[in-house]
Amino acid sequence: MYLALETNQWVAILVGAACLAAILIIVVAPWRRVRSEPPMRDDVEARLLLGEDPREIALEEDEEAAEGPSGPRAEVFELDPERRSSAG
Repeated sequence: MYLALETNQWVAILVGAACLAAILIIVVAPWRRVRSEPPMRDDVEARLLLGEDPREIALEEDEEAAEGPSGPRAEVFELDPERRSSAG
């Protein structure tokens, strides 16, 4: 035989190589997508690490996003006076 290996040894080598390739693809493939995601806020990350329910955290985040920004600049949507007067 080739390189003095039996058929079952070749099959084991091929299966092992396929398993290593699959593990490599599982680990490396999502790497760019994960790295391109915006970082999680520190308070949300801490709550998740402390074991709070992710659904509850997501609902609270959605409520905060629906409320919109708050603060002295929250009411300023358009600074161009021509666009502001033509929109109203």
